[in-house]
Amino acid sequence: MKKKLLVGLFAVIMCFALIGCEKANKISLDDIAKNFNNSGTVKSYKTYGYNLEATVSGNKLTIATELAGEKSSVVYTLDGNILGNESLSDKDILTAAILIDSIGQLQGYKEGELIENLNAFVDEIGNYTLEKEGFELKNGEDNNSLKIDLTKKIPLKDMSNFYLKTSDFDMIAEFVAEKNVGNQNGKNAKLAYDVAVHEEDSEIIIGETEKLTDSAYKSILSAIEVIYGKDVVNKFKTAYPSFKEEKTTVDGFTVDTNYKVENQDDSVFKGMKVVSVTVDNKTVKK
Repeated sequence: MKKKLLVGLFAVIMCFALIGCEKANKISLDDIAKNFNNSGTVKSYKTYGYNLEATVSGNKLTIATELAGEKSSVVYTLDGNILGNESLSDKDILTAAILIDSIGQLQGYKEGELIENLNAFVDEIGNYTLEKEGFELKNGEDNNSLKIDLTKKIPLKDMSNFYLKTSDFDMIAEFVAEKNVGNQNGKNAKLAYDVAVHEEDSEIIIGETEKLTDSAYKSILSAIEVIYGKDVVNKFKTAYPSFKEEKTTVDGFTVDTNYKVENQDDSVFKGMKVVSVTVDNKTVKK
């Protein structure tokens, strides 16, 4: 599924709603390759036997990969100020994300900051342009086209109102439709999540950086809507118009805003404030 391949990688950035729309100094291919090879992501992958390396020859930057003896490579060409490739396969998207983040670091962002921001707004990717954002990704049936203007600083979009939407819980929607149990977990920008569907209840765990805000609350509403529909969403909003400090149970909803995840420091919830919502099926469906 095309969207699943891109989730966690890119987003649309409209200049009037962004920060950091200023021009950046042009950066060299050698600097990009060095940042790529020294990135924490690349080093982490090597511990699992997935080797990636960026090299430069003239106006071309090549990213070579090797996993379980299978080798492949993709070449980006610098034409003036534009670094690009117009025939990326779906499997090249991962290394493209590391490349973009490496360029972002040379533009002044912390490692992971640019990709985390882009990840939060992936559904809007079609509005990116070289002229406005200095970044353009086009999706085709058989390949993808990526272009980056190295003289422009890729801007960040304000994430204060970001939350997980119903479309982010696609696996949960499949479980519900097929009347199966199962769970979906992951991390998207400043939010982490673990949603589980059981026969007697469902559990929604949302983590947010630093503190719980409206972003976590709206994400819970999205998960409830996917599992139970809008009527139950309205019941939850009535029972809990906002978060309570203590663990409480109201009308089939048990909410714990001081929830402790098992082995939290080794999970996607590390360093986050976590809320748990358990929904009793029989009670909410009355």
